[in-house]
Amino acid sequence: MANERIAPFEELTKLASEFVASQKGMWDHTAWMDFLSRVQQKGVEISEELQSKLGDLLEAMKEYHTAVSSTEDVEKAMGTVFNESVAFINRHKGVWGHAEWEDFVKTIQQNTNTWSDGMEAYLGGVLESLKVFYTLSFNASVQNRESSKLEESSPSSGSAR
Repeated sequence: MANERIAPFEELTKLASEFVASQKGMWDHTAWMDFLSRVQQKGVEISEELQSKLGDLLEAMKEYHTAVSSTEDVEKAMGTVFNESVAFINRHKGVWGHAEWEDFVKTIQQNTNTWSDGMEAYLGGVLESLKVFYTLSFNASVQNRESSKLEESSPSSGSAR
């Protein structure tokens, strides 16, 4: 498992965001399988659990995309939510309270001009789904660092003192 590569949180998030935008919030099984293939090409091993979490993320992003699709600049709104979400999760290391959430919502409101009823719920779904991948990415990098430390600290056979 030490050799298993994990795509960075941002890269996985960007793939999902680009997929939803390019599919305009609608896709079929073939497109889903192509998306999973692109994720695997980035070095991510797709378990059943990860596949389910990716599906949840795409569905949350799809709901947001649908909510803003009637606006003139849906791509800008999707990009803003992607960038602000990644920055927010990284800044708070995947843990935040209600006050931070309210600040996030205000930032999105100010930067997208696409606010409507229900938008807060869509953003919550996106953010919570992204948090899963941040946590997976963080845990994988910790495991990789610990494996590297163990390999560095283990005595090599035949070394002289």
